[in-house]
Amino acid sequence: MTAVLTIRCTFPPPTKASPSPYALTGDRLLTCQAMRLLMRLDTELRYARADFNEDRFRRIMRARPKAVSRLRRRWVMLVPKPSISLGSLRRRYHANPILYLYQPRQ
Repeated sequence: MTAVLTIRCTFPPPTKASPSPYALTGDRLLTCQAMRLLMRLDTELRYARADFNEDRFRRIMRARPKAVSRLRRRWVMLVPKPSISLGSLRRRYHANPILYLYQPRQ
């Protein structure tokens, strides 16, 4: 008698997950989405700088002020007001990241 070696993948049975009682709705959901967009743009900005991709860096920096204004606008509309403030969302900009990161010595 020969044994058949078989790899069997079993998935746990699907559970009936109840929705979270803390789901975001309305203005809070929109604010959360705006904040996630800004965080994603900042991450992409870091990658563009690391890759020295000037074109990508410029495109992201052009989109970032719109995301910041969207987040500020939605943050103000929240009721009740959040206990923390947004703070400064400014980011230094230099069109050429190579010159920005590596200043020539004099």
